[in-house]
Amino acid sequence: MSSPTFPLLLLKPVADDHDHWMGVHIRGLGSGDSDVNATVQKLFGEFGLAEAIPKLVFRLPTEVLESLDLTALPEGVRLESDATPVAQAPERPQSSGPASAVLLKLLGQLTSDAETRDIEATLKRDPQLSVQLLRLVNSVAFSPTSRIGSFAQAINLLGRRQLQRWLQLLMFANQNTPGYGKPLLARAALRAALIENICKARGNNRDVQDTAFIVGMFSLLDTLFGKPLTTIIAPLKLADDVNAALLQHDGPLGDLLKLVVAAEAHDAEKIAAALVPLKISTEDWCKAQIGALQWTIQITQDA
Repeated sequence: MSSPTFPLLLLKPVADDHDHWMGVHIRGLGSGDSDVNATVQKLFGEFGLAEAIPKLVFRLPTEVLESLDLTALPEGVRLESDATPVAQAPERPQSSGPASAVLLKLLGQLTSDAETRDIEATLKRDPQLSVQLLRLVNSVAFSPTSRIGSFAQAINLLGRRQLQRWLQLLMFANQNTPGYGKPLLARAALRAALIENICKARGNNRDVQDTAFIVGMFSLLDTLFGKPLTTIIAPLKLADDVNAALLQHDGPLGDLLKLVVAAEAHDAEKIAAALVPLKISTEDWCKAQIGALQWTIQITQDA
């Protein structure tokens, strides 16, 4: 049951100077919350934040950290003051990836329902694409019961929607570095997962969730390619509601996109105003963020 006193929390990734994710900054604690200890215990206990994101430190305002009963928290939770300098992660070598033009062609083929043999032929044109795609579909993020060893297997097992999702991720992974040092991939994945999780919380069906994911992922294609978004998505022949959401932030999907953009900017006022018409409680909002952060960390590690 949702609590009317649960605060509006913003779970913001904390990165070092090299854009490696080092922690999660928890904003909103203490604002209108009568019992910060109860909120933090719920966050790490019932909501499972510590289990969802086990490798990162959680950064809290100093005054909140000083008032917490640390003995009541799950074992192994790593808390830190937001005043503490962010630790530096070691530099990692730049990685290259499949050509973006090939990925866009594949996405266009999937959108237009091309023959499987034509999709396979395009996949085989890029050796790096084959390596990265098979690594992604065999990762913990999907956890297939049997390992995938061919493109035909990947298409048959994943289905075209899921394959489309991995190709979207590969497009961003192509531009970034290994581990957590993938700022653009992390931003796109977090947007996509958060907008999808909000749809889940609202009870939307799988089709709506998948479409929302695409909107979140494609919303940063202009940053990725350095070109107008309308030019990039034109060959993909996307649905009208997706185009409206991406290009004008219009319609229900556009409203969801505006919400996740506000979250990225940690704009609490806009988020609070947007949650009311969507009928999303502050607790469901928090859970949606936890799930999105967890999935994003898995993706950026495995890509």
